[in-house]
Amino acid sequence: MVTLAAEPLTPDAFAPYGRVVQFPVRSPDAEGPGWRWWAETALLAGDGRPWGVGYLDLEPVAAQFDWAERHMRTLEGVFATAGDLLVYVGPGDHPDEPGRVPPLERFRVFRVPAGSGVVMDRGVWHGEPLAIGGPTRALVLILEGTERHDVTVARFPDTPVRIEEAPLSRP
Repeated sequence: MVTLAAEPLTPDAFAPYGRVVQFPVRSPDAEGPGWRWWAETALLAGDGRPWGVGYLDLEPVAAQFDWAERHMRTLEGVFATAGDLLVYVGPGDHPDEPGRVPPLERFRVFRVPAGSGVVMDRGVWHGEPLAIGGPTRALVLILEGTERHDVTVARFPDTPVRIEEAPLSRP
């Protein structure tokens, strides 16, 4: 069984897979009593389809995975709302062979703190995030129809990947 250590989420570490969305370090674009607004903290390129907002209700399960999927035409954003998540990703190699899974040792796992998220590039292998320490929720941004027209799923039940959880780390 392959074991991967969950890593703290940083923009540099996640760069090969996409972008990190977290609390902005720049001044707000607008503000008022009790609120601050930052516009366009991440831009998502589309292909003419509308963006959908999905909702994940997550319960803690064993820290492992035995499947992954990827979307060759679609970016996907996953945002931790109530608690931290583990997000696993694999390189988007071989776009001409959508079903070709990279060696499982090349996957990485990131601890995404509540209030942060990631936007995965096209072709990046990933699966549903895992809850840490208790039930939680996440929002998912994905183009309409992706699950019907732009998904390749690979299952590897005989060789699951175990995850060692990372300690809590806040940016």
